[in-house]
Amino acid sequence: MKKQIRKIFSIEAAPESIARGFAIGSFVGMLPIPGFQMLVAMAIAAILKINKKAACLAVFNTNVFTGSFVFAFNFWLGKKILGYKLDYELPETLNLEYIKSIFMAGNKVFFSMMVGGLITGVFASALAYWLILKFKHKFPHQGNCEN
Repeated sequence: MKKQIRKIFSIEAAPESIARGFAIGSFVGMLPIPGFQMLVAMAIAAILKINKKAACLAVFNTNVFTGSFVFAFNFWLGKKILGYKLDYELPETLNLEYIKSIFMAGNKVFFSMMVGGLITGVFASALAYWLILKFKHKFPHQGNCEN
């Protein structure tokens, strides 16, 4: 985590561009497309002309350690909002089988995860934008130190 924070602070770009990139990456990181998140975040960042490196770093907030928990919550939230009664259990480990399992489970499972991901993505991106912008303004040269 400390290494990721240093990478964010070492990006040389306008704080606004970095914050927007990190917000986009945080949003995309909540979507149930593991393995494709970085490509999607980079494409959106390129289209919006914001920091691609920050966008790519942010998608790793959902990784092999946190992804299962995040996606399980998104699945639960999406089911509640859509009113689906699904007994599907998500795999415990985030890997290729996880992705395959989601798509094989049917549209309702994927849509539940997508709706939950869109909602948590909005909150994650707003929080990420605010935090990165605040810290980049407060500590503008933090990433440049060698400590």
